[in-house]
Amino acid sequence: MAASKPISNNKDLTECGICLCTIEEPKALPCLHTFCLKCLTKWAEGKKDTIRCPICVQDFSIPGDGVKAFRTNFFINTLKDRHVTAMTLQSTDTVPCASCGAVDERIEGHCSACGGFICGGCIAMHSKLKIYNNHKVIPYEDLKSGKVDIRNLSQKKYCKIHEEQVVRFYCETCGVLRCRDCTVVDHPASSHSLVNLESASKGHKKAIEQLIQGCATIKIKVDDALTEIDSVLDQLVKNAATAEAGIDESFNEAMELLTAQLEDSRDQLKGELMKAASDRQKQLDAQKDEVMIRQTRLQTALQMATEVVKTGSDYDLALIFTSLKTNLTELRDVKLAPVDKQKAAVHFKSAHVGQKTAQKLGTVLVKQRTEGVGDWKLDRSFGDVGSGKLKWGRGVVITQEGDIAVTDVKDSAVKIYKKDGQFKSSITVPGNSWNVVASSDGKLIVTNLTASVSVYDGKGNLEHQFPTKSPYNESSDTQDASHRGLTIDNYNNLLVGETNYKYISKHQLDGAHIMSFEVTISPWFITVSLDDKIFISGGAGTDVHIINENGVHLQTLTAPGWNPYGMCCTSTNEIYISNKSSGVIYCYSAETGAYIGCVTKDVRSPAGLALMDDEDQLVVVDDDRIKIFKVQN
Repeated sequence: MAASKPISNNKDLTECGICLCTIEEPKALPCLHTFCLKCLTKWAEGKKDTIRCPICVQDFSIPGDGVKAFRTNFFINTLKDRHVTAMTLQSTDTVPCASCGAVDERIEGHCSACGGFICGGCIAMHSKLKIYNNHKVIPYEDLKSGKVDIRNLSQKKYCKIHEEQVVRFYCETCGVLRCRDCTVVDHPASSHSLVNLESASKGHKKAIEQLIQGCATIKIKVDDALTEIDSVLDQLVKNAATAEAGIDESFNEAMELLTAQLEDSRDQLKGELMKAASDRQKQLDAQKDEVMIRQTRLQTALQMATEVVKTGSDYDLALIFTSLKTNLTELRDVKLAPVDKQKAAVHFKSAHVGQKTAQKLGTVLVKQRTEGVGDWKLDRSFGDVGSGKLKWGRGVVITQEGDIAVTDVKDSAVKIYKKDGQFKSSITVPGNSWNVVASSDGKLIVTNLTASVSVYDGKGNLEHQFPTKSPYNESSDTQDASHRGLTIDNYNNLLVGETNYKYISKHQLDGAHIMSFEVTISPWFITVSLDDKIFISGGAGTDVHIINENGVHLQTLTAPGWNPYGMCCTSTNEIYISNKSSGVIYCYSAETGAYIGCVTKDVRSPAGLALMDDEDQLVVVDDDRIKIFKVQN
């Protein structure tokens, strides 16, 4: 879940998102969300350097002079004045004349220069005195009947420095409004690009309208993404409910003879199911929160942009142009992360429950525990000829496309093969590539004997690299140059093993550091069990160490002639471990650490291991070969 959520999603631009009343002294944050100065000041209490927008929860630096130094959104005042004018036209109450102040005279017109409605006497004075020559009076009845749209009312703006001068020019060099005297004193034509306000407004409107069109497309994508996330969330809930019902139905058939045993197993399965569903829901909720923030910003920016282009005065548009353009450009260019529909795919496989009698079930469970490795036979071998020749293979992973990616230390590359063994492509890796994992969005992450971990996109292009952090000094990135162990845990985090200084550095998939902890052996290979135990192998002369997710040692696995290398975890929470010296691949219970059996001995020098999605095929990197073993039914 996101750290915080929006307070509200205001559709009325004049409504403060904090107090929900009409905005007084409007102050706009860089994201364009506008609030009362008083409300924003109270909101910022206790915050030294940054303030979080109550609407889109974006963080912004507080100016040196405090909240009051945020830009005043004059366009909000224009909308408020327009609202007051509309209410006056609908009211039967008398209002004071904006020119002479009389309250007992009949209002007969509206003068923008005077700032409101004026009486008949003042209208007569407007027609007689030259001082009023530039005042434009609109008859009251024309406004009342709608013949003249109140949105077309505009008020002349005067320079704050030269108070008698009307603001008529826009300095494109400085992005500010200025009067005639300002253009002579502070904005000379020799070094500043000056245009009259009307011409500037046309350009501004054109630029904003183009950005509105660009943002319209991303708005559709944002809306579609939210719809898609909601659909996946709904499907997740339905599938979880179906899976839970399947658990109940299957176990109830065997309940009479194995009540206690089945209840324990059911609770465990439900716990695993709910944990998986809960974890995925948190991820989807977090993604939804992020997209909703984009939606909120888009709605506000598009609403304000459309309104100011349609009805804002030249003065309003000029004042808001820079920040509006910045926001619309940023929002137009945003790239949304794809919605992973597979997050809804949680199911329950019966595994004999309800298909056998309770007595048979007990027999089957014992048989699976003693003979759980099955009968594996070599199905095919490849990687020894042509451009895809493997020289010194180590890590292996099954990609999102179902291909087999293998690291080649001697060629410093990741070589990719199709399931049938046909060579597909190669990715050159800096340093000596060692291990490789695949993320859910199709990226390949590779460790090598350099100071950084490399991330490649689905086409093999290097996206970025990131360093690990030593547990001895987590305040800075390290330049430790022996990264080997690598896996993705059950929470979609990367575990990277550094073998010189013996530590594991945990990162998000984008490389952001989470934590680091020391280990007692060099982590050459790492895997994670379904119950979040971390298995570490360190090559010749070491055992396999089992630790928890905080680095606390739990158990040690050992065997004669032990030289443990690659490991992988099955969907039944068993760990396969390759012994590089003997060529044997062992199977252990991840839950208890008990030895279960031997998978195969038909390997010369096994390193990396990986299971195909259906888990009936085991991929083994045998130095300069890739061997596929298939379980016999």
